[in-house]
Amino acid sequence: MKLSPVMISIAACAVLSAAPITVERIVVNDTQSDNDLLIADTNLSAPQNMQSFTTKSIATLGTQANMNPYSVVQFSPSVNYTPVDQAGSNEPSYHDPIRIRGKSQTGPGGVYLIDGTPLSSNPGGGKQMLDMENVSSIDLLKGFLPVEKNIGFSSLIGKVDMNVLRPASEAGASVSQAFGSDDFQRTFIRVDSGKIGDVSVFGSFSNLTNDKTKGSGDLARKNGMFGLTYIPNNAFKAELFAIKNSDDHNNYYNLSYAQASDLDTYYKADYSSVHPTSANNVNYYDWNKQNFVTTAVFGNFEYKPTSKDTLSLKPYYKNDKGDYWYSSVNADPTKSRVINWRMDHDLFGATAAYEHEFSEALNTKIGYWYHKQLPPGPPSDQVKYKVDATGNLVYDGYSVLADNDYHVLQSPFIELSGTLDKFNYLIGARYQSFKLGSLTSYTNGTSAATSSDYDTAIANGTVDTWGSVDAKTFHTFLPSLYFGYALNDTTTVYLDYSRTYGFDVNLFPTYINPNNRSNFVSKGVTLQELWDKLDLETSDNIDLGLKTSIGAITLNPNFYVSFVKNKQANAYDEQYNVTYPRNMGDAFGYGAEFSAYGPINEQWEFLLGLSYNEYYFTQDFQTNATTTAKTDGNQLPDAPKFMAKAALSYHAGSWTLTPSARYTSSRYGDVFNKEKIDPFTVFDLDVAYKAGSFMGSKSTLFRLTATNLTNEKYISTINAADNYLAATTSATTYQTGAPFGLYGSVNLKF
Repeated sequence: MKLSPVMISIAACAVLSAAPITVERIVVNDTQSDNDLLIADTNLSAPQNMQSFTTKSIATLGTQANMNPYSVVQFSPSVNYTPVDQAGSNEPSYHDPIRIRGKSQTGPGGVYLIDGTPLSSNPGGGKQMLDMENVSSIDLLKGFLPVEKNIGFSSLIGKVDMNVLRPASEAGASVSQAFGSDDFQRTFIRVDSGKIGDVSVFGSFSNLTNDKTKGSGDLARKNGMFGLTYIPNNAFKAELFAIKNSDDHNNYYNLSYAQASDLDTYYKADYSSVHPTSANNVNYYDWNKQNFVTTAVFGNFEYKPTSKDTLSLKPYYKNDKGDYWYSSVNADPTKSRVINWRMDHDLFGATAAYEHEFSEALNTKIGYWYHKQLPPGPPSDQVKYKVDATGNLVYDGYSVLADNDYHVLQSPFIELSGTLDKFNYLIGARYQSFKLGSLTSYTNGTSAATSSDYDTAIANGTVDTWGSVDAKTFHTFLPSLYFGYALNDTTTVYLDYSRTYGFDVNLFPTYINPNNRSNFVSKGVTLQELWDKLDLETSDNIDLGLKTSIGAITLNPNFYVSFVKNKQANAYDEQYNVTYPRNMGDAFGYGAEFSAYGPINEQWEFLLGLSYNEYYFTQDFQTNATTTAKTDGNQLPDAPKFMAKAALSYHAGSWTLTPSARYTSSRYGDVFNKEKIDPFTVFDLDVAYKAGSFMGSKSTLFRLTATNLTNEKYISTINAADNYLAATTSATTYQTGAPFGLYGSVNLKF
């Protein structure tokens, strides 16, 4: 039985209206800082609904790779992140593998922010361009997004915001070296200058190499970062950061549902075992890889003319260049090809804001956000190759050739916040202009005679008027509200609401597929006609919860609902007598979360996350003139109903032991709920030992981490499209999770 929003609200109110237990807060250690805890101590009266993971969480829960924030925030309720390997880098290039409350990110937008700037995007590189040693904390925002975080090409499922660790006030250095399973090696070095007059800087470098956990292929990642702060007085601050990242790795093989249902046989299946040679074989392992070089620059400038006024500017820029190679398999083997998706794109923008504090009861913020982003998303440069009998690639023209203009997002915003006695609030609003860039297609008519040089091919190509479109702009109002009431000094009840957004770019590649295009053209339907009917996907998110502390422990039960509009579905359009990706679906999500964390005493600390989630279409879809897909009420793909995560940290002298566990219930790989994936539980163990001086260091930390202790065989990533409605075949593929791994490291501070 599906619960209605009214029933959920009644149940929530019944729980939260119960008389609160008043317990005096116990301070375990007067000198204990947030970074001594797994989750930063919560300000119960703050108008926010997020979890902040500290450097202790990052080091303890993030595995030895120290490059992926999702490995840390996966311990929060309702976060579904299951990487293919422990490095956390080998996900598909075209989407983020994280789901929050069942929802997946849409379009060429990334989930993470860096210092509040939307530097992540998909497809392409740069998804792990920040070393976690350079992060002071990670803020996870799910249902509720304040105006300054509700940015990027998409914000649909929430944001993961990484706060950069600033240059230290004193000169120093840190060095770490890690080794482990599958020839894992990682070196990290960071040097801080300390304050030199009004300036302080840091520089860091890391190098990571790792074989795949199965099959042939490896991962090589290099990352450099520079940071500078200039603080001449209390009124002005300037911060500037730059990152250079290279990522070169082979992808993992995707299993069919039949293979995913027989892990005893196919758990270690990969390209090199299923398709061992390159001769006449598009599925050879070295035809499935990606390599990218990413450059990012971002800054923060603040000026305070008075103690109650603040002017701020946050500019950012990212360039991403590289290749994503993959096999395109056809039922007719002679039509199978190797595709090289060539990318060279950038994004840039800035947020400017002015804040004024009138009183404790009224703080105001007004600002403007501007963002410009070049595709792919949709693709513009995909070259195809045949594979000959000797295993060589033979150029065969383009699968996609297009000239795309920039996507541009602009948004003025305003926010009011304050505290009135026991009541605290935050009211924000954005008015957003979201322009999809124009697109000129040259794909139709290309052949092996077309130049393989992109610029030459565009210059000499013939415009496909059927498959080209003008720019399209959406105008959207994005409100956010938070209301909290302090029942007593240790307990606050809250209600919050925000609207988030996203957009899938599947229509263009669907239309220009040769088989589809011929059908559209035969019926006289241009891409422009379908393009004009597109709409922005939005999600209205409501949370009702309670934050309370018992001693040093924080408890946070929470109920939520999401109303999703204009969700994309590959549905039939009676007006044109064609089927295509349409923004005409409605979905509904609801659930309950419970998080608990904090120190039990000076030796024990714990973290617990429990969640229940329902997320489904609220309608059936017509897939052709006579057939309807029965989807109403079915759980959407890769959205587990139940998840449980826990970590228990024990500190004794110089030793810290932290076992952890993550349970994920059964999931489906299709919207019809026919492809069921078994539940699984993964156990990890982290052991840390603090030593004194070693090799001239001030302090030394030895760490040993064991992942997947029971060597559980399970499906990690489900590559599923929510909008795929063909009842006879599934477009879903599956990837297995990493087996048992053992990693050790030494970390020196000078």
